[in-house]
Amino acid sequence: MVKPSHRFYGIFLLVTITFSIIGSKSSDVVIVGPSFQQEDYFIEELNLISKKTGYKITYVALNDVPYYLYNNPDKADLAIITNPSLLHGLSQSEIIVSANDYYFENSSEIYSQYLLNLISSDDNSIIYGHWIRLFSNSMIWYNVDRYRELGSPKFSSFDELIEYTKSYSSNNAGLWCLSIDSAENQPLLDYEYGESSGWIVSNWLENVVLSNYGPDVYDKWIKNEIQFSDSEVILSLLDIGKIVHDENSIYKGKEYLIRSQVSSSAVNLLDTESTCVFSLMGHDAHSYMPKNVIYGEDYDFLYFPSADFTGMVVGLGDTLTLLNYDSPTTKVYQELVASSFGEIWANKSNTKFVSARTDFDDRQYSNGFAKKQYKQIQNSLNLNLFRFDGSMLMKNGTGKKILWTSLRKFITQSNDYLEEIAEEIDTRIKRELKEN
Repeated sequence: MVKPSHRFYGIFLLVTITFSIIGSKSSDVVIVGPSFQQEDYFIEELNLISKKTGYKITYVALNDVPYYLYNNPDKADLAIITNPSLLHGLSQSEIIVSANDYYFENSSEIYSQYLLNLISSDDNSIIYGHWIRLFSNSMIWYNVDRYRELGSPKFSSFDELIEYTKSYSSNNAGLWCLSIDSAENQPLLDYEYGESSGWIVSNWLENVVLSNYGPDVYDKWIKNEIQFSDSEVILSLLDIGKIVHDENSIYKGKEYLIRSQVSSSAVNLLDTESTCVFSLMGHDAHSYMPKNVIYGEDYDFLYFPSADFTGMVVGLGDTLTLLNYDSPTTKVYQELVASSFGEIWANKSNTKFVSARTDFDDRQYSNGFAKKQYKQIQNSLNLNLFRFDGSMLMKNGTGKKILWTSLRKFITQSNDYLEEIAEEIDTRIKRELKEN
């Protein structure tokens, strides 16, 4: 495993410090977490907490937070974890501790019971942290001008979107800007690019499964109680194939889709020379858009359509966890999980902060994209139609080890190989689970 790199931010002075200083615990509270966009805004929030509490706080950005904590369990006080499955491993190793004392009677109304269960012990008696951010990956991005030229169509199901695509796409005039590669500087080989490619296809599949069949089927699929070769998943893959395997539907064709970076879809969507109207990229698409365009004027997104589960969302999120009960740690923790956390961040014109709390004051948002995403996610939570990214929840990391590359293989081939690939995924998952 690659040794994690470290970036350190000293709150108060905002200076870079060395790992040896962290090792000597020079700060009152050390927070470890991933490197992410807008860390400087997070630091600004920490500055306010530092001034309010009088405690010196340091944020340590790592490539692999769990790996660091397993090897340095006493070097930090709080941790931000991006995957509930990894959080459970840390709780079983007793590296993180219960956050039950910082929850109240209406907690399920603030976070939704589904989210609480994701970060709780198997019997749901112990909650290992608080959600602080959520992200939606259930977005149909569109070019505003070209969408209006089509009459601003509305879709009540993914099937309707497929039929619309067939009716309005033509040779060299595909409606979709799609690309799936995220492995930078890779040679043009076949489908075996590795983990870094294929994740976007798993996101498409998760959305179609949840849209077509709802949360009960989705949950069983993630737990491997429904297999990839079962009809619900096969038919969902077939729906994806009806678009990606139709050369007329894809701007620049399927070969371009396979070989091009995910970010190129955003560039093409706003390119005045392209024909595409729609794209599937998740919340990160906002970061890929050209600098000279404006959200709401040049591009926007539709909620992912569903006939029977309107409002469904497949998403991601960050959880803040406790590593000890020292007084400075718990006081800073309470400030970070309060309803007011993120208000400064949310008020930034380019903010990407989306609070996980239902009682967050959305009037703080000055950014239309972040506010719309917040409302989309909160609506899905209220309907119990929010589900976490399935590839991250699958047992033993099979989502990354198997699903990503296998789905990329499906995209490179055709619907004729659908059942074969689904059975191959099931076989590989069974083998992985048996061996581990």
